[in-house]
Amino acid sequence: MKTLKYLFLVTLTIVFLAACTKEGPAGPTGPAGPAGPTGLTGATGSAGSNGTNGTNGTNGNANVITISLLTADITWTAGSFFGRTANTYALTNTGVNSDIIDHGTVLGYYRTSSTWSPLPFYWENNAGTSRQSVVFTYALNTITLWAWATSGALIPSVLSEYRFLLITDNTVTPAKGVSASSEILDKFKKAGVDVNDYYEVMDYFGLDY
Repeated sequence: MKTLKYLFLVTLTIVFLAACTKEGPAGPTGPAGPAGPTGLTGATGSAGSNGTNGTNGTNGNANVITISLLTADITWTAGSFFGRTANTYALTNTGVNSDIIDHGTVLGYYRTSSTWSPLPFYWENNAGTSRQSVVFTYALNTITLWAWATSGALIPSVLSEYRFLLITDNTVTPAKGVSASSEILDKFKKAGVDVNDYYEVMDYFGLDY
């Protein structure tokens, strides 16, 4: 009997120990822990050096060349203009190139005192018995002035300076029978620019008087 009791107690002990060592189900996840302290800020890199400044461009306008001619620099020679006795002066300038001839025009102006007016110059007295005229023409590399009066050839000393604007517009492709000059003058008209007003034209191109 004692032996059976002993075996029974041993068996219970083994069962009890087995039950105690068996792992139970996992519990719920615990709350997140507090955030750790912020790490140290890294060192700031040095700024790069500034690039060098570019050189300034030259003043001017790509579409316009201005030629000034003082009356004091003119030596008139005898000639004729369409059969009329006149003084003439030929100004040689390579700015009047093939682009001007084919795709451009030349506008001429004269100055009396401080006022600029468009060429041709024309003056007539009140009685209409005396007249003076100065006109200009242009061809490749040359601008020519012509001056005459009722009495014959004229030296127009009242005009102190001449100025010519050589205007090139390679976008102009005139129709057959229409000159490039006419096309450019039409573009001025559409832009609301009066080519007879020297100051309007200079303002249009952003040029100094």
